[in-house]
Amino acid sequence: MRNEPPVRSFPGENEDARAQAVIEKNLEYMFRAEASAYERKFAHLKERAGIIARSLKAKSGVSDIMEAVSHFYESAEIFAEQRGERQDFTNYFAEANCGAASPLSEISGKLDALCLCKYIAEADGTVYGKKDIVSWLCESEEMPLPTGGDKKVSFVRGNGSGRAFERFAKYVPGVLAEYEEDFRSALEAVANGESTYAIVPIENSLDGRLNSFYRLIEKYVLSIVLTVDIPSDDYESSTKFALVYKSLDIIEASGETVFECKITFSEQKELGDIILAAQYFGAEIMKIHSLPLSSGGRENSFDITFGLDGANAAGLFCYLFLEYPYFASVGFYTAMEG
Repeated sequence: MRNEPPVRSFPGENEDARAQAVIEKNLEYMFRAEASAYERKFAHLKERAGIIARSLKAKSGVSDIMEAVSHFYESAEIFAEQRGERQDFTNYFAEANCGAASPLSEISGKLDALCLCKYIAEADGTVYGKKDIVSWLCESEEMPLPTGGDKKVSFVRGNGSGRAFERFAKYVPGVLAEYEEDFRSALEAVANGESTYAIVPIENSLDGRLNSFYRLIEKYVLSIVLTVDIPSDDYESSTKFALVYKSLDIIEASGETVFECKITFSEQKELGDIILAAQYFGAEIMKIHSLPLSSGGRENSFDITFGLDGANAAGLFCYLFLEYPYFASVGFYTAMEG
């Protein structure tokens, strides 16, 4: 029987292993030192956030910080003035390391903005709920949801819309079906006050986002307050139907709390900042749709849907109001289980 040759250890292997161990130990030390520096930085950012929050409340004349952030039209400008200038890390590195350090300034600046918005939203120590989010997003003159009496729901007769009506009716008591010839008429009925709600399809598994229906919702200045996925009769496809109303609101139902909005960026790369912000505040990016000019009105317009269950919603909305003050709300709603 032939013996296997012994495993050889080349001269450099032991040295490399020892070097890796030393490097690992040194990097862990540097990581701890870096964490300690960030803790001190976060403390200073929290102090700055407190100053900004007091300034926003004083200049807006309101006592709640999120009301000041959401309804005071100068809030984003004040934030931009008082947040401080972004530092250039390359000024503090040796020339040989400037190339490797160049992205740090941008990354650090993004983290600073997220931290500031988090601390600003927490400035009053208030725990916010869904109704607070609605008040941030709505203008004062917008109508509240009706609380009593019969409410008409306009929609086009069909298997899918009929089943969507049945699902919605479980959470909106006292609704009566009102059949229309087309979806435009259904939305007009809500806009004119002839019906309380309308049901329209907004997405399907074959074509994706139905931009034409979204344009109609925007045209009549309506908002999504509930959605549900309805499968086709053969279960080969599904359509998402939306219950729309004159104002934003949340109807308590079984499903996930969702915020959908439209944002136009100066550059497409800013989309990455929104994804980072969602991750930072614990929100889920459910969908992102690039909008055609007919829907967005400008290039680099996107429809973004956030899942808010378990998220720091106040921090996320503080960030949106201060960094993207011209975002447009599409709906704040419960996405019901199909």
